[in-house]
Amino acid sequence: EDNLLDSSNSWSILGTNLSFKNPDGTWDTDTNRLILMDRRDFNRLGVGLDDLIEAYIQTVLSMIAIDQMAKELMNKEGRFRMKTFKRLNDDEGLINEILL
Repeated sequence: EDNLLDSSNSWSILGTNLSFKNPDGTWDTDTNRLILMDRRDFNRLGVGLDDLIEAYIQTVLSMIAIDQMAKELMNKEGRFRMKTFKRLNDDEGLINEILL
C-alpha cells in the first residue's frame, strides 16, 4: 500500500536516482543530475520509436531476470545463498564486498 505513516520509511515510494541523504539524515534532491531535453534535442539523438520500444522491452525483461535471480539467491528463511551465488559468479572481489 502506498500510504506513509510518520514512522514509515518513505524511500520505497519517494526515493529516486536524484535523491541523496544529507549528513543530518534528511533527504534532498540533486537537480544537477537531472537531464532535461526538449523535442529538438531529442530529435538530434537519432533515436526512433522502434529503438525506444526495444529499449523498454529490454529493460522490462532485465528487471524480470534480476527479480527471478534475486529470488533464487534467497532461501525460505530469507538468507543469502552464497554457494548458489558462487556457482553463478565466482568473483572473489565481489564476494568479499558482499560479505562485508
